[in-house]
Amino acid sequence: MISICIPVYNFNVTELVKSLQEEAETLNIPYEILISDNNSEEKFREENSLLSALPNVNYMQSEINLGRTGNRNLLFKTSKFSYILFMDCDSKVVKKDYLKNFLPYCIPGIVCSGGRAYLDEPVEDKFLLHDRVGKAKESFSAEQRSKNPNNSFMSCNFLIDKRIFDVVKFDERLQGYCNEDTLFGIELKKKGIIIQHIDNPLYHIGLEPADVFLSKIEDGLRNYHKINQLYNNDPVFIDSCKILKLQKYLKIFYLHKVCKSLFSTFRKKMYNHLTGANPHLSIYDLYKLGYLCYVEDAQLK
Repeated sequence: MISICIPVYNFNVTELVKSLQEEAETLNIPYEILISDNNSEEKFREENSLLSALPNVNYMQSEINLGRTGNRNLLFKTSKFSYILFMDCDSKVVKKDYLKNFLPYCIPGIVCSGGRAYLDEPVEDKFLLHDRVGKAKESFSAEQRSKNPNNSFMSCNFLIDKRIFDVVKFDERLQGYCNEDTLFGIELKKKGIIIQHIDNPLYHIGLEPADVFLSKIEDGLRNYHKINQLYNNDPVFIDSCKILKLQKYLKIFYLHKVCKSLFSTFRKKMYNHLTGANPHLSIYDLYKLGYLCYVEDAQLK
């Protein structure tokens, strides 16, 4: 019935897998839990490989890094059931009936997103930026996400009919922190497939220090330009991304060069603020827009 697929990189998924396996056993349904390790450090391989001792759990290990997209596509190829439930490895189950809540949506033609949540507890200063960005920009109810169902897609927690995934896979030309979620949602929309949203979130517990988090955000912004090149500046993609849409308007009024210049001048100060003890989301938004204009200009030269 359902293949639970967890791409893993440098994270111990023991607690997550055990909670999923315990619930699945109580539901009395055909299931499998597939763990695909993406060339993690040895200590994580050793810890996670022990999970194969659990019933219906299969641990796979790659000797090369397949990337976020390639690892998910590998899990799809390995899965044996008609419905695939993808989740990020740095997740924690919120509700004890998490799997049960997805079962009514195991129907042909479905793509169903459960959403993401963050723990309501204090975090160290170095994790503040990631925590604040996640809560403000990722933790939305199903009602909120349904207003723009495909634009708000996140691959951290979603169920999909295997036949649909066979048509719309993740684009393996994109590597790193690559915004493949945005592109995947748009490709579904182009094929007339609207994502269903429900309130069945997973906690995101893999908070990263601000410097690491910002490095990944920059990587994702660089990939926006790569996507534009690969898809010939697809207007649907641009209009589906708020930051690309804003940059497009800046270009209309020839303000993108000004934005790039201001970013170059204040980049260090903004970076120091964002990696400090009280990062503001307004500065984060300005940093992203400035970096987007800056990196595009650099790539065009």
